[in-house]
Amino acid sequence: MTPFFIGTVLNLASLYMIAGVGCTILKRCGEYNLGGEGQIYFSGFFCAILLQHFQNFPPFLAVSLCLIICFILTSLITLFSAFLKDKFNADFLFTSFIISSAIIPLINGLITGRFRGTTGNLLATEFIKESFRFTQILPPSKLNISFFAIILIPIIAGLFLFRTKLGREICLCGVSKEFALYAGINQKKTFYIASLLSGGFHGICGVIAICGTYYTCHLGFHASLGWNALSACLIAFANPFLIIPSSIFLALIITSANNFALYNNFNFDMSGIIQAVIMFVISFSIFQNNFSRKKK
Repeated sequence: MTPFFIGTVLNLASLYMIAGVGCTILKRCGEYNLGGEGQIYFSGFFCAILLQHFQNFPPFLAVSLCLIICFILTSLITLFSAFLKDKFNADFLFTSFIISSAIIPLINGLITGRFRGTTGNLLATEFIKESFRFTQILPPSKLNISFFAIILIPIIAGLFLFRTKLGREICLCGVSKEFALYAGINQKKTFYIASLLSGGFHGICGVIAICGTYYTCHLGFHASLGWNALSACLIAFANPFLIIPSSIFLALIITSANNFALYNNFNFDMSGIIQAVIMFVISFSIFQNNFSRKKK
């Protein structure tokens, strides 16, 4: 394995880790966030635009503000789905997917129209300043210094879910809402908090992708990020501590598949096929577990 290959795998895995933690927290609460693609895209777009307006800010302050703002904005998206679930009993899985499906073409239109960059022929926003880009640690790959902070996120999320009162309440609501009700847990509060954190971590993923990997919000950069993060969550059985190896495993498979397709001149998306197979196998095992529980 070359340093470029290793760096590419770890960089991709770091993005899966952040969004995967967002999927995990909501999964522990008993819901699925299928809007990850749109939330990451939405966050990346706003990050690229905000950094154009923060040109005179110190790099640390500019990126920190982007992280906070994008965390809040993407949290509002998932909170809206949570509100629809709470007030109208709308399916969170369905509404999160529909909202994401509406966001993606909207961002596409903004990138190809009003906010398209003036340099080059790439369908993208303007490139961010070099001072706003994370320092690479294994060039020429895009692996950067954010990896050392990102790898701590699943660990902190695991300690939060399994070692704090609020985290245990979130997990208990996912295991049995009836028992949580009799235990006196405020299910509405835990659901909204889990939704907020899920959207927020997807928002952080978008910012990290722009500042550490792409340096611009180009058309469709989000492709497969949200779904693969969800796959990493399911492979890890919604255990934050297992998100790290599952993300690296998934990134290794996808990077290897892409390289194989490139070197052998395959004209179809081989990583997409592998992703579909993984999702199928995971969903089949989930179906079996649910079926066995109902029989009991």
